[in-house]
Amino acid sequence: MDHLIKMAQQCGRRIPVLGDVAAGIPIEAITDIVDYEEIDAALAATGEFFGLRIKGDSMEPRMMEGDVVIVRKQDSAETGDTVVVLVNGDSATVKKIKYGPDGISLIPTNPVHDVQFYSAADAERLPVRVIGRVVELRAKY
Repeated sequence: MDHLIKMAQQCGRRIPVLGDVAAGIPIEAITDIVDYEEIDAALAATGEFFGLRIKGDSMEPRMMEGDVVIVRKQDSAETGDTVVVLVNGDSATVKKIKYGPDGISLIPTNPVHDVQFYSAADAERLPVRVIGRVVELRAKY
């Protein structure tokens, strides 16, 4: 019996891939389940997770269109984290986040895209809020 319990603990957990998230200009957040990914038990034990499929090129060359990011649900992040941010309640985007004294910057890794800056007032009014931190990238070929 102990052997079966140990095997169950080592098995991964399937998490839903909830659709596309922009790696570019924010697009409407999609919550339809389009696929599933498996994460290992150790990661699964650290929080609640979901996957999102990358759409766009602002996070290239690291994240490409069609790749899936594994996201830990959380409402805070530190400067430098790659996060999923919800803007105005219905548009989600993946970017590196930078907090400054005047507001929040959402930074692409592809230099052809501009940094999206939101003043503290804009971030409060729209709102701009972190919904999760990217913890893993699953590249698709």
